[in-house]
Parts: sequence; C-alpha cells; structure tokens
Amino acid sequence: MKYVLSAFLTIATIALALLSFGALIEANTWWMRMTDFPRIHYLIGLILILIGIVAARFMNGKLRLGLALLALIAALYNERKLSPYFGLGDAAELTCEEADTFSLMVANVRKGNRSASELLRLVEQYNPDLFLAMETNEWWDAQLAVLNSTMPHTAQRITGGYFGMHFFSQLPISRTEVIFPVEQDAPSILTDVELPSGRHIRFMGLHPRPPHPGESSTGRDAQLMWAALRARDSKLPTVIGGDLNAVPWEASVERLQRVGGFVDPRERHGYNATYDAKSWFLYWPLDQILHQTDLSVVSFTVLPSFGSDHYPVLATLCHAPSDMAPPQLHEGDLAEAKQDIDLALETPKDER
Repeated sequence: MKYVLSAFLTIATIALALLSFGALIEANTWWMRMTDFPRIHYLIGLILILIGIVAARFMNGKLRLGLALLALIAALYNERKLSPYFGLGDAAELTCEEADTFSLMVANVRKGNRSASELLRLVEQYNPDLFLAMETNEWWDAQLAVLNSTMPHTAQRITGGYFGMHFFSQLPISRTEVIFPVEQDAPSILTDVELPSGRHIRFMGLHPRPPHPGESSTGRDAQLMWAALRARDSKLPTVIGGDLNAVPWEASVERLQRVGGFVDPRERHGYNATYDAKSWFLYWPLDQILHQTDLSVVSFTVLPSFGSDHYPVLATLCHAPSDMAPPQLHEGDLAEAKQDIDLALETPKDER
C-alpha cells in the first residue's frame, strides 16, 4: 500500500507540474492552450498533494523533499497567475455623471438553448444600455426581436453555425461594422456608441472560435490580436465584450491587454467564473469585458443562469479616467500580434 501511495504522489506531482508549466510553451496546439484553463484546479490539487507528501513519512527522504519542492513551486506559479483575480482591490472613489454612465450585458445564449424567456426576463430586469448575445441563430433572431422596441439600434449576423451574434443598444450607434476578422467564420461587431452626454465610446463584440480537438488556437489568437491593434489605433475609448474562449491569465489575453491598452475589471471585482453553468467542476471566466483607461468600471456582476452553459455578465462603466493601469507593452508585442494575424491568414481554414 505504501508503494502505491508513493507512486501516486510521484505521478500526480509530476503530472500537475507539467500541466502547470506547459502553457509557457506558446504552441498553437489545442491541448497545449487548454492546459491554461484549469489553473484553479491545479492549485487545489497541488495543495492537497503537498499535504499528502508532508504526511507520507514512509517515503524516501530525498524523493519526498524533491516532490515537495516541485509541488510547492508549481503551486506558487499557479497562485501567481491567479492572484490578480482573487485579491479584491479598493477602487478610488469614482464620481461619474449619469449622462456619462452606461451598462453592458454580455450573454452566450448557447445555440440549442430554448430558454429565451428567461434571458429576456434578465434583460428586462437589469435594463442594460448595450446587450450582446452570442451563438445566436434564426430561432434566437426571432425570439430576440422583441428587444427592438426598447433597444432599436442593432447589428447582427447569423452564420448558420455557432458564431451568430446580435447586438442591441438603447443608445444611438454609428459607423457600425460586422467584420469577419482574419477570415474566420466568427463575426465581430464594431460600433461607436453615443452616450447621453454626447460623448462617444467604441464597442467591439468578439466571439472567436475556441481551441478544441481538430482546431488550434491560431484563429482565436489572431482575432484577439486584430481587436487589440484596432483598439490601439482607435481615437475613441474602447470596450471589448464577449465570450473570448480564453481565460484572463492566458498569454494571448495578456498580450491583448498590453497591445490594446486594456484593463480587466476582474482584477478588482474577482474571479467571477462564467463557464460552465451546468457543471460544478468546470469553473472558468471565459466571458469578459475589458476596457481602456479612459473608461472606468463602476460594477461588474455575473448574472443568474438562464439555461445556457454560460452565465451572462453585466458591467456598468463610466466615461471617466480609470485608476487602474494597463500592463506595459513588452518588446516584440506588436510584432507578435502581427505575426499571429499573418499565421492565421496563411493557415488553411480547416486547421485554424
């Protein structure tokens, strides 16, 4: 029995350490990118294993010490990656004119979900100024049409697959584009929104394809870099909303923030997982709202489930300078962003 426990602790420690550090290799292979998602699971597992190693006095002393050090280093690495999303910071007191305030709700509806009435009830209850629905199709187009009476400014694209997108706004919009970045079949919506004060902001709705068996992260990462470069060149303060199919601590999202000058409300408002609403085990923040520093977040909330596998999120933002600073641009970031886009354009569609 002692040998079995010793072997288990050894294999588990090495496996979790390899998974923890695997994402340092910036390969586009789907399973390599997916190793970045469950960091909270790695951290919990490594803590439990470390406790087991400390208690396993029957193990060889050198092996025990080596495994303990490896588990501790891997646990600390995961803690460092996750700590920005658990250390709730105090915000500076924000004074915002009501006319410069707007709210944004983001929801991946899940294409096969038929609980439209529950989602519409949430929209009515929280009354967002802007609402982005993703994974919509013809059925959802018909169900969401009722919102046109209160949110008459719209943009949408039905793709026939899992990447349809509908955008509704109570506020006037202009210069609206529905674009398929880097030739992916997942559209993005770009539009300028006029606030009641007369000031304008730029909104970008994103839902790139996720890395999964048979599909690398090439297209997803390229779409994120495309958004970062567009935001970097924008003359208006920009906010991104959508299911990014990436967690905030991934290298691609960190580069998105550095290149686009974005900050993440989760660094102040917490981890706030949005996927999987139907699972107690999968617990990842995939649905995100990022903003540039000419904007501030007043509140950020994960809303109740409505039948989708994603929870919706709601943020209230203000057209006022943020006291948060975006991460500094790294040498080579702009070149890497452009290379990601070029790689996606060169890669056959069925391999992206």
